[in-house]
Amino acid sequence: MHDPFRSLRQPEPPPNEFGISHRTIDDRTCVVAVEGDLDLASAPELKWTLVELLHQGYGHYVLDLSGVTHMDSMGLGVLVAFRKRLHADAKLALACMPEQLNKLFELTGLDASFERFATVDAALGADSQRGLPLSTDAAMAVGLASTAMPFATSRRAEALRWLRILRLNGEAARVLDALGVGEAPVADGEEAEAGPSSSHGDGDSVATITNLAVSIARTRGATAVGTGDILVAVIQFYSPDFDVVLEAHGTDRDEIIGRLVA
Repeated sequence: MHDPFRSLRQPEPPPNEFGISHRTIDDRTCVVAVEGDLDLASAPELKWTLVELLHQGYGHYVLDLSGVTHMDSMGLGVLVAFRKRLHADAKLALACMPEQLNKLFELTGLDASFERFATVDAALGADSQRGLPLSTDAAMAVGLASTAMPFATSRRAEALRWLRILRLNGEAARVLDALGVGEAPVADGEEAEAGPSSSHGDGDSVATITNLAVSIARTRGATAVGTGDILVAVIQFYSPDFDVVLEAHGTDRDEIIGRLVA
């Protein structure tokens, strides 16, 4: 029978395509990105992905949920069940949660059970700091950077602010002073005179620098992260912008790294 209202009905929207991917950070840490609707149909796929990673020996997981368009009780159940399977020294962190997911976790009371971070870098940085502490000087430098970086207008401006901070703290200060950088004035006007630089807006750059510094400290077998590790991380992250800043102050990365190694 002909339905006169058929042409007036709105077609049902297609389901959001579900997908999971993961990338390795180190032999214990991985980032798992989830996209689409996490519900009755797709939750088992996430469950088996996480279980397989657990069998591969990973102990620290960061779930990037920025692409999740919907989550139901099955999706929540998978996260709760997997967290219970982890050993005491393992960790599951949630990152980049859309506002509707944050509200869901608050309504269900699960916000107190999971660590949530605004960015993946922030989650990785927090995870790394637990395994290797910051020295007093490094913690002070990171704290100053967290206050200063939001006011920088470019990557080169950020690099210059890191230089101002590091030349006053710990091992980095001793190295930079030995190269004459500690004596050279670093005026506010240099940010405006620095010229073109790489695009600004790489997310939480302080967390990224901290995470890099932890990795560098671990590689050299240190028991704590120093400002020298932060200085090397800044050189790696902001290159070539930091190279320009160093050149303006009469030194370069090779001289700095050579002094740190010595």
